[in-house]
Amino acid sequence: MRFTHGNCHYTIPDEWWDEAGMSSVVLEGSAYPSGPSPFPGIEVTLVAVENIAPVHRKATHGVFNDHPESGTAHDRVLSILKGFRSGARIPPIEVSRVPVPVPQEFKLIHGVHRLYCSIAAGFPSIPAVQVIDFFGSQE
Repeated sequence: MRFTHGNCHYTIPDEWWDEAGMSSVVLEGSAYPSGPSPFPGIEVTLVAVENIAPVHRKATHGVFNDHPESGTAHDRVLSILKGFRSGARIPPIEVSRVPVPVPQEFKLIHGVHRLYCSIAAGFPSIPAVQVIDFFGSQE
C-alpha cells in the first residue's frame, strides 16, 4: 500500500495491509473513533491530515519503527488497522502548533503509526490533542 502525505511517499507492506483485512474494507467517517485525551483539560479535536507536516525519518520499516516496549512495526500497524476495521477507540495523536508561514499548521509530536495508518486508510482527519505551542508551553 503506497500513499502520499504532502510531498512525501510512504509504504505499508502489502502483506501487512492484507493481513489486517484492509484490502476489501471501506471505512466510513472522516477519522477513526478516538479514545479520551491523555491530558486533563486538553480536549481532543479533529485535525485535517493536510495540516500536519510530513514526518521524515529512517525507521525499521519506512516511516514505521520497531520499539522494544510497544512491539514491532508490524504488530503496531496491524493493531491500528484492525482497530479501524472494528471501530475501536484509538488514542489521539499529539501535535504542536508551528509558527507561520509554513504549509502545515502542526508538527507531529507522538503518534506516527496512527497518523500514517489513518492516511493510508483514507481518513482526511485525525483525532489530536495540541500539547505544546511553538513557544514550548503547555496549552
